[in-house]
Amino acid sequence: MWGTLVLISVGILDPVFGRTFLEAPPTQGLYKPTAYTLARGETQIQFFAFTSPTNPLEFFEFEYGLTDAFQLGMRPVSALFGHVRVWGKYHVGTTGPISLAIPFGVDVLIPVPSWALRGGWVLSWRVLSYLALHPGLDLSFTPAMGVHPYLGVDLDAWRNLKLVAELDGEEPYVHVGILIWAFGFVRLQVDTPLPIISLRITVIGRF
Repeated sequence: MWGTLVLISVGILDPVFGRTFLEAPPTQGLYKPTAYTLARGETQIQFFAFTSPTNPLEFFEFEYGLTDAFQLGMRPVSALFGHVRVWGKYHVGTTGPISLAIPFGVDVLIPVPSWALRGGWVLSWRVLSYLALHPGLDLSFTPAMGVHPYLGVDLDAWRNLKLVAELDGEEPYVHVGILIWAFGFVRLQVDTPLPIISLRITVIGRF
């Protein structure tokens, strides 16, 4: 009886939840990148991001997979207001459960001539079938040199639900949250820094 109910539930929920995180690994945790990239021709758009205080210029982000190993992203709306932010990631390769990537980015403020350049590396290691670690290093080259290690940890509570924690070398140091795949193309994210609670809700489409 219970087995039949489980099968019926899965059959009903499958159209709602669609793809799993195993089929489409997240290209970033809560805020830090993972070593996974978008597939060639795949698009990822952040439609909505709400926090308090809110910044409307951060709502819309666009990312595109140029190849299976290389993706680029930008914030088109903020660029219209003089803050040009472009970032990307190159997937170096995968060996067994371990993947390595090189993220990078450039920020330019206009009309005031100000810019920042950053890079680094990130490793994604599936330690267990339901547990992955994402250690990485952020390198800031201009306007000042800086080195900031970070660590992401995600636990598959279900095939479409991840519990995520990120420890960062910069404030606020710790974020916790959940990621949900819905309808096969929507990623819902709810997170907060710790110890101060400030919920952020993000909706991202991946096509």
